[in-house]
Amino acid sequence: MRKVLILFFLLFLQMSYSQNRFSVEILSGFGFNNNLTLFNEEVENYTSSTVQFNLNYRFKIIKEFFIETGLGTQLYFSSGNIRTSRFKSSTLRLKLPVLIGYNLFKKVSINTGVAIANNREFNDLDFRANYNLRTSFLLKGNYSIKDNFEVVLLIQKNISDIPDLFFINQPNLDVSLGVSYKLF
Repeated sequence: MRKVLILFFLLFLQMSYSQNRFSVEILSGFGFNNNLTLFNEEVENYTSSTVQFNLNYRFKIIKEFFIETGLGTQLYFSSGNIRTSRFKSSTLRLKLPVLIGYNLFKKVSINTGVAIANNREFNDLDFRANYNLRTSFLLKGNYSIKDNFEVVLLIQKNISDIPDLFFINQPNLDVSLGVSYKLF
């Protein structure tokens, strides 16, 4: 019986391997905050833009369903005003997304899941401190232009309970558009 289970497992891996793929994504977008306050003062004229670089691995689980995970980096460039003071910030985030997706049509797929990212700068991480990590809800759509080239729309919403101070560098919501290239 053990040999039959091992054989079945190997055959299952072989069948699903043909649907696996590694891809690289490059996205750019904008971030949004609603009613952001810092030191009891409202932040005005807040703007945030982002650039993302992701390396993803997608594997089929059953029929049209798949799981996608990977490792990504996200750069944020933010600015705003508090009374007469103007600020600018830039920050780098490392994130680990896990999504479950469904192929709607031959060229269209949708994914949803979560991403865990550092919430503090790398030189400021302290495992005894609060708010080191942030969790975000992800909603992603892919449209295949060619066999190895896709257009990607990604919406990322913070679901962690963190103070407004952390939204200065990374907004509560961001929307990005980009491309994905299938490596193999």
